[in-house]
Parts: sequence; C-alpha cells; structure tokens
Amino acid sequence: MNNKITLKIVVITIVVMLIQIFIPAFNFNNLVIVPDILIIFLTYIGFYYGRFYVIILGFLMGISQDFITQVELLGTLAFTKSAIGFGLGTLAMYRNVWSGNTRMFFIFLLYNLHFLIYYFIKFSGVPISSAIYIQVILIHSLLSFVILFIIDKSFFNNEITFK
Repeated sequence: MNNKITLKIVVITIVVMLIQIFIPAFNFNNLVIVPDILIIFLTYIGFYYGRFYVIILGFLMGISQDFITQVELLGTLAFTKSAIGFGLGTLAMYRNVWSGNTRMFFIFLLYNLHFLIYYFIKFSGVPISSAIYIQVILIHSLLSFVILFIIDKSFFNNEITFK
C-alpha cells in the first residue's frame, strides 16, 4: 500500500471515529443500543485491502474505543474487532468467487459473532435472561447490517452487496 492510500485511510479512519463518538444511542429494554459504524468501516477495509490491514486497524480502533467508552473492559473491543477483522479480511480473498448473497450472509454471521463475543464478555457474571441477550445481539447485528446495506447502496454502487 503506498503512502497516498495510507494517508487516505488514516484520514477516513479519523472521520469514522469521530462519527462513532457522536452517533446517537437509543434504549431498548433498558439497554443502550449504539450503532457500530467502525465495524462497517472495517468491512470495507477488509473487502478492499485484505486481512493484514483490517486486523491492525481493527485492533487500533478497538483499543481506542475501549479507552474512550469502557475502561473497565479494556481490551474487549480491541480483541473482538481484530478477531472479526480476520474474518472480514477473507472478503478480499473471495471477492470474485462468492456471490453477493454469500458475502452478505458471511458478513451478517461475522457481525453476529462480534456482538456475541463482546456481550458474552460484557455480561459475564451479571444475571440476565437469554432472550434479552439474544435480542441485544440480533438488534446490534441487524442495525449494523442495515447501515452497511444503506451505505453500500447509496455510496458504493452495491460493491459488497450484489456484485
């Protein structure tokens, strides 16, 4: 990757981090739901640049997000974003092999896995019902997936979703 592309990714990363910081949250069953714009950005980095860059960027974004939002769970988002980055980097390897539906299914499964790992660590030791647990994971996954779909359709001419 040349310096021009690296600078472009750094600038876009800073903009996406600022958007993530100021994006509004909403409540569902007394749990705060915040759309995860960073995982959507990592999806595009994985699709265009591959595993190495998305793992590194996922770790850096995750550790930054940990320091900003949740010091008590330091490293949780760094771990989950870099682990999911590995999976999202697979998109670059199979970009021309997988159909759009297969890519979307794979992305949705990775989003589910990301939120499953995160909330498994976050709710560890706190008694909650499994229905709420599943609802929160599915809501976060679906919300991120819908935002990815809208961004891809609006700005990227269905690069990930249908080509």
